[in-house]
Amino acid sequence: MWANITAPHHFSEATTLQRALRFYTPRPISVFQSVSSQISILEKWRPDVLDGYSSSLVILAKEARERGVKNIRPKFVIGGAELIDDLSRKLVEESFSAPVYDQYASVEVERMSWQCPAKRGYHIDADAMILQFLDKSGEEVAIGERGEIVCTSLFNMAMPLIRYAIGDVGVQSDESCVCGRMLPLMKVVEGRKDSLLLFPDGRVITPRTFTIAVNGFKFYKYIDQFRLIQKKLDLFEVEIKISNDCSEVSLVRDELLSYLQATLNIDASMTWRVNVVEDIPLDRTGKLMAVVSQLGARAEDPR
Repeated sequence: MWANITAPHHFSEATTLQRALRFYTPRPISVFQSVSSQISILEKWRPDVLDGYSSSLVILAKEARERGVKNIRPKFVIGGAELIDDLSRKLVEESFSAPVYDQYASVEVERMSWQCPAKRGYHIDADAMILQFLDKSGEEVAIGERGEIVCTSLFNMAMPLIRYAIGDVGVQSDESCVCGRMLPLMKVVEGRKDSLLLFPDGRVITPRTFTIAVNGFKFYKYIDQFRLIQKKLDLFEVEIKISNDCSEVSLVRDELLSYLQATLNIDASMTWRVNVVEDIPLDRTGKLMAVVSQLGARAEDPR
């Protein structure tokens, strides 16, 4: 059985025939339900496959670990919609005793690439689409360089999508995978183009860079959730939700601010604040964005 934690508007995507044949028909759980309710459902279903937004899987894994849940043991876990960092991946894998595999997809063109079991990269579905990585002039970047992802669907007959801009930034690879599959590889999806951080000195920081930095924080185990919001070119606010077992909330907040300033080489031209919050709500699609930029077009240069 395949359980999928997702937004309610995705519940009706499986056709009547699929449901009748029980083919490619995940059983949905609303991402907006309480985590306790999600766990209760999963304990009852005991799914073979657990699927969902990466951030929702991380929240679920933390709750399962704190409650000592041992009877949710899928064969594997599928994450998507958002980036998952290495520490969060490890948490999910340890909590459910199952490997985690990423999928990169969009509503408009479905799946575009997927993480190989060999975990050497993401195989592009080149038999179903053409994926390109472009600079700000619309020209393809060199292999290994960061570029805006655009795709051309080879199967969408009703409405052709040609060089459709997904809004993400990624890196293409020319390596051959040890698994033997001949599908081309992409190294990583670095995040939304409109979530890139622009510093006053001209540096562009990807969401992945920020999440990796937070992962290295010495008190990271006390941070249940976090989000960075760039308000202005020189103003950044970090929201953190602290776990209940942390007795030094002010210390964690102050240490995180100092750590980020040193790690990201933040100078006096930028103002950074760390705010402790009760909760970080999901957006209307059910996702928890780790990085949000309010600069608009100013931070859109993928180079």
